[in-house]
Amino acid sequence: MGIAPNHSSLLPKTTHRISRKWSGRAVIGITFVCLISSLSIRFYSEPRLDIGTFVDQDLRSPKSIEATDIEATRQAKEIAKQQVIPVYRSNPESDANAVKHLEELLQVGDNLRISSGNLPYVDRQILSDDVQRYLRRISEPEWVQLQDKANKLATNVSNQVSTSSAITSAINRDKESPSVALAELTTYKLNALPQDYQKLLNKITEVRRAYAMTQDKAAKGPEMFRDRLLEMSNEEWENCKKLTRQALLDVQSSGIVSGLPDDMLLKRLTNLSNLPINEDHRMMAIALVRSTIKPNLTIDYVGTTERAIKASESVQTQRVALQVGDLIVKGGEKITERQFVILDELKMTQRQVNIKRLILLTLSTALAFGIFGYANQRWQYLLKVKLHVKDLLALGMVCTGSTLATVIMAPNMLVFVPLAGMGLIIGSFYSSRLALLITLLVSGLLTIAISANLLSLAPVLVGAIVAAAITNRPLTRSHLAATGLLVGFLQASVYIAIAIIAGSTPPVLMAITALQYASGGIIAAIVALGAIPYLEHIAYALTPFRLAELANLDRPLLRLLVTETPGTFQHTLFVANLAEAAARELGADTTLVRTGTLYHDIGKTLRPEYFIENQMGQPNPHDLLNDPWESAQIVKEHVSGGIRLAQKYHLPEMLQAFIPEHQGTIAITYFYCQAQKRSDRVYESDFRYVGPIPQSRETGIVMLADACEAALRSLGTDTTLEAAKSLLMRIFETRWNDGQLKDCSLTWEDLDRIAPVFIKVWQERNHGRIKYPNLANKLDPSGSALPDHLCKKDIETSASQTAVPKKISLKN
Repeated sequence: MGIAPNHSSLLPKTTHRISRKWSGRAVIGITFVCLISSLSIRFYSEPRLDIGTFVDQDLRSPKSIEATDIEATRQAKEIAKQQVIPVYRSNPESDANAVKHLEELLQVGDNLRISSGNLPYVDRQILSDDVQRYLRRISEPEWVQLQDKANKLATNVSNQVSTSSAITSAINRDKESPSVALAELTTYKLNALPQDYQKLLNKITEVRRAYAMTQDKAAKGPEMFRDRLLEMSNEEWENCKKLTRQALLDVQSSGIVSGLPDDMLLKRLTNLSNLPINEDHRMMAIALVRSTIKPNLTIDYVGTTERAIKASESVQTQRVALQVGDLIVKGGEKITERQFVILDELKMTQRQVNIKRLILLTLSTALAFGIFGYANQRWQYLLKVKLHVKDLLALGMVCTGSTLATVIMAPNMLVFVPLAGMGLIIGSFYSSRLALLITLLVSGLLTIAISANLLSLAPVLVGAIVAAAITNRPLTRSHLAATGLLVGFLQASVYIAIAIIAGSTPPVLMAITALQYASGGIIAAIVALGAIPYLEHIAYALTPFRLAELANLDRPLLRLLVTETPGTFQHTLFVANLAEAAARELGADTTLVRTGTLYHDIGKTLRPEYFIENQMGQPNPHDLLNDPWESAQIVKEHVSGGIRLAQKYHLPEMLQAFIPEHQGTIAITYFYCQAQKRSDRVYESDFRYVGPIPQSRETGIVMLADACEAALRSLGTDTTLEAAKSLLMRIFETRWNDGQLKDCSLTWEDLDRIAPVFIKVWQERNHGRIKYPNLANKLDPSGSALPDHLCKKDIETSASQTAVPKKISLKN
């Protein structure tokens, strides 16, 4: 970031500059070599006779060998995959839905049978089931005619000696339904009382009417009920329901695959052993099961894929026997993948260093470094970052690790490359602009290094660029996790688009590969979240996550500040509010400013009584000393002592920089003037802080906030905005003319923007209050309890208003 580390004043500044200069060059050189080495791995031993290369003469085997037959091995692996039995997942919900559907159909059948009068509807000793069926379905004229015949036959038979023989003689031993029905009706008429016979006729008439109406309903209902349901007896229907339920459970328990052909399903149903024996009832049960059965097995694509991969991996490598002089590649043809593997095992591919590609890659890397160096020197304000040696080291490690992982995992594992993690890490430490610049440069180098697999690399490059563009010092780790999900979705979408355009990828394989690309984005977020804590100990910059942890008041140094120097702590909080608001206005790092401000006066905890905000009305120790030189030294020691404390508690260097830079090299004016009154030989350097002056906008803002804090506290509520701004601009001008802001990139226009922000924060801190009556001060200064008479409307005379009651009653 934009803060220079604090250095000991014991060594000359020139020595530090030279040391930093050569350290930076060494880091850049090592990074350059590491990147070249990582990107050019495949160029060190590249075959001249590669796949797709034309040969101008026959290539024959120089010796007898058993070489790998990659084509036969691939075919064997593919056959093993195809022969894998799919893995299925059962779905209990489908079974429950099937049972529910069947019960609904059976309820429809129950309702139809109830509305038709059921069967038998009279005692079987009176009429048999077949006769009851016959009497329900005959037409009305046939029913009337049957009654007349029964009456006549009963009259004729009543004069005969033997009733049964007479009826038998009358129907001529006919076993058809009309004759049987006539015989049974006549027999009952002869043996029963007249009123009982009339009840039978009435019951039959009622059932006939209900049966006719139910037949109309059944004709519009389920097809399996139209011809069979109403003709079944109660016992037959209950038995059919029981067997149908059991049949459905048996079929569902054996598993039903989605898309099972109808003829196969029908064959499975007809072969069930627990179906009704009666053919009509059997057909009804099959129809019920067939209409309610639900597929309850779905393919487990992940499990099936894993099984297929294991089956493929278990296939042994296929070998081909070659004899001396056997033809491998015919002259004038291209080398296939199978032929290349055989030639490579025979060491006939003429592997060598690809000088041209190495030179191209070296020049491209040098150009990328040149662009990065120019941007770091000229576009610091645009990139919102100022890099130090440690930052260059961290960037080198991230870029080298990302490129090395990409090159090693290409081509087979490119889908899982966490290249987006590079943008997530750099964006978290620095800014999205720097992350985008580095990601674009590295992407260009990877395009050259893995040009043969560019289509497979494209989704990963797009995901990395987007991740870098949207990661700008996020405040929470959940942002990185969400970005990983977005990158995964984007990589999968880009791959699917490329696959659809190419048009040669099966849908199942496309879906599996898309999921792999999506997992690559999630892996990138996991890698970034895991690497950031370690890189925070290497880089000079700090992530907002780490800054938030360091801003916790339970940290040892801040707890010491709160308990030992409460006045300084209150001063620190006000300065932090001022600085944070100004940083937000200028687009600086607000998290860094606030955390750095919390630690800027930590040195005052060593001798808190020498600072006026902590004296709390006690005598000033400086008056007892009566020595301006010693007092100035004590005041200056709050900087050097603060640095020692920060180093003791391992505070990061970025935050240590706020301790000396918020004071810069300003003069301790009060004691300097006191010294001038006592001696003519006073050296101004004895009354100036050691420095350095602010090296970034963040520390420059804190310097101005610290300088204005006391002045703003001294302003009264009646101070005009113009007077307040004039006061602040005089303080700014003093710092500007003293050269304190020349290295922190703050402009005079920035100072003009900061002053109104400081005033606004001061106004918010010192907001106006309602002026309560004077009497309220004697009762409750907050105004929450007032005398009753002060709250009444002004409707009484002036004399009564001025009258003072002897007793005042307060509201409860």
